[in-house]
Amino acid sequence: MLNTSAARRRGIGLALIFLLADYVSAKYFTYNDVMELNTANFDKLVVNSDGVALVQFYAPGSPQCKSLASKVNSVAVNLKGIALVGAVDCTDKESAGKLCQRHDVRSFPAIKLFGPDRTKNPYTGEMLKQPSDYTGDRTSKDLAESVTRMLTDVYVSRIRNLADLKELRNSGEKAGKPQVLLFTDKETVTSLYKGLSMQLRRGLGFGLVHSTAEEVVREFEVESYPTVLVLKVGGGFETYTGESKAPALREYLLGFMSADVAGADDAAAATDASRSDKASAWSFVRQVEGLSELAALEAREDMALLALHGAEGEDGCKAARQAFLTAAGEMQAVVDTLLVSVPASDLTHGSEGAKALTRIGVEVSELAADPCELQVILLPFGKDKADLDMQLKYTGPPEGKELQRWVTGEVPNLVSELNDMTASEFLTTDPSEGKFPVTPKVLLFTNKDEAPGVFRALALALRGRGNMAFAWVQASSREARGVMESFKPPKVPSLLVAMPTIVPDENNPSEHRLRFGMQPYFGSLKYTPMKSFLEQFASQIEMSSGVVQDPDIIQKTLPQVTNQAEFQEHCTEPAGMCMLALLDGKAAGFEDEHKSLLAAAMQQSRSGGGALHFVWVDAPKHKSVMQAFGVMASDLPVLLALSAKRMRFAALQHSPGAEGSKSPRLRPEQVSRFISDVLSAKIKTEPLQALPEIREGDEAGSDADDPTSGSAGASADDGAVEEFDLSEILSEEVEGAAVGGTKAERLQEIEEQLKAEEEARKAAEKKKKTKKKKGKKSKSKAASEEL
Repeated sequence: MLNTSAARRRGIGLALIFLLADYVSAKYFTYNDVMELNTANFDKLVVNSDGVALVQFYAPGSPQCKSLASKVNSVAVNLKGIALVGAVDCTDKESAGKLCQRHDVRSFPAIKLFGPDRTKNPYTGEMLKQPSDYTGDRTSKDLAESVTRMLTDVYVSRIRNLADLKELRNSGEKAGKPQVLLFTDKETVTSLYKGLSMQLRRGLGFGLVHSTAEEVVREFEVESYPTVLVLKVGGGFETYTGESKAPALREYLLGFMSADVAGADDAAAATDASRSDKASAWSFVRQVEGLSELAALEAREDMALLALHGAEGEDGCKAARQAFLTAAGEMQAVVDTLLVSVPASDLTHGSEGAKALTRIGVEVSELAADPCELQVILLPFGKDKADLDMQLKYTGPPEGKELQRWVTGEVPNLVSELNDMTASEFLTTDPSEGKFPVTPKVLLFTNKDEAPGVFRALALALRGRGNMAFAWVQASSREARGVMESFKPPKVPSLLVAMPTIVPDENNPSEHRLRFGMQPYFGSLKYTPMKSFLEQFASQIEMSSGVVQDPDIIQKTLPQVTNQAEFQEHCTEPAGMCMLALLDGKAAGFEDEHKSLLAAAMQQSRSGGGALHFVWVDAPKHKSVMQAFGVMASDLPVLLALSAKRMRFAALQHSPGAEGSKSPRLRPEQVSRFISDVLSAKIKTEPLQALPEIREGDEAGSDADDPTSGSAGASADDGAVEEFDLSEILSEEVEGAAVGGTKAERLQEIEEQLKAEEEARKAAEKKKKTKKKKGKKSKSKAASEEL
């Protein structure tokens, strides 16, 4: 008899996942800002575009499609000019033709993501885009983020000095391309600039100048940020003075492109196979100079593919590098792939670099003699690779399929073969031993005699994610007839995810049986789209289960802040409130503290709590942060609810542990209660004179240093506190904050909001004048402002 409590957990978890997937708001069916796509414009706007796209395939009569329409429309508004957001009416056969069938749409609504990369049909030579299915939460924020994650800054050059500027100008003159320069004080490239650089890269070059590049800033006499200017071919430049919105800036930049490029037939451009393949490879091949990453690659468990050449600089061994990028684009990202430029000093006999290269199997003397004869080395799976002595050198042709076959042939087999004898044990085994409420099984039905290498690579890349286990079924095998009859795959080969749930037998309640929820995969059976589908599926399970192992999801949900730019990006700029955790990364209880905060952040994310943004700081490394909030080392850990707009905060410190305990921690119930009190306006706040400046080399000393000296919270109002009223903050529109507006727009919005609050405060004071004590009437404005 099977474990009924485990069955209950699986059943509840499965129900939660389906509820999340089906939850939509009841709004009218409107597509005011979404591009209506059909057979006449689909290829031009989506397939042959250098940009990215989100496309909803819908049926007008579907209630689910109507509910989702407003959210898709919101995404279209926020990403206008940055990416295409379109919709296809699958019931209009005259207009849509076979578009829905061509993209394997079998239920409504279906959302497909189209990246920038195109692949060649080996039979027709036609260039195609392989979409991936969107399986995440259907909120405007999550949909928008799924699109912005596809954007890349690979086409944006960093201009750090006048030498970089000269090189950019020369390349522009040589190619006949005007060069666009963005001057900014932000550390990262915005989605707006990424999107424009991708869409317009055929006719324009794009560069980014940070405010710290003082030589370049002075060269153009830039006085404010952001500033956009265009370097014209033949000399001179022009500064953009229009609206800081993507559509307006895009229209302006199009005016600098030659008529041939701006009006070129996109279908003809799409036939440029080498350019497309190179772009495909650029999206995942890391091009590095020197051997600085080699030690880390050898120490970690994952496999890595290195293509090494012996010439320095961007133009070194250009033909060889482009040949490898083309092959890598066809191979796809089955392993971490690097194109490494090795300096001459590391090819000198007896040097440390030469010893390191020899250790991984590089023929150093051959590379020194012929620097442009690339040597391709595969570092095997397993930690401490230097001790494995299993490095392999590729000697085959520079072709993507051969390279992929060679790499995947070395992937360890983490895939089970499923047949009638092994099915029961595989389907009922829980790899997490009860940590997850569901146990998804990824099944590949194939006619091959062994698990395909690409499928093994998927199992390796996604090991541990979402509690998934991988198995393959030889569809023509007599030993798997029962499995084939049970699952009835729509075709062979095909991929599906089965989620088994243990339920009572209807005919015999004392017995139990397996019931399966099925999620078929309808996309291309290639590594990249399959991985994207499974990653989104795993993320959904992890978020609904509260168990996260993907570092990207952890960083997204609870990012660590290490500098001022990150503090602004994750804490002070988004609408709403910042939940700022001050932790000690070296403390014995750190892991538990981080886990409690991550669980709370995920809970808020699942419940749509967009007004709260969670971040953490390794406080002992940033004394200024501790000083700003009047926190000493002995106070850690501390959780702060911070309103940067109103310059007020509330703090939750840890409760003392048992007597003699050396690692008191923020306990989960404390964090949950604090967040509940914040959301219900039960928390009292303190004023803050200034936001902290997060700097490097700002290590905190002992408590004797008294980090509270000069702190904002201690000096302004002598400990005065105010009730925490979040009604204004929680009513703010935060759904579109991923894209955001300009700094001027945000400042104007804040100014208007504060003015309204001040008028409301004065009215309330006048009404309660007879009930208040005289001492309370004289409170300063800063102390009486509501958060």
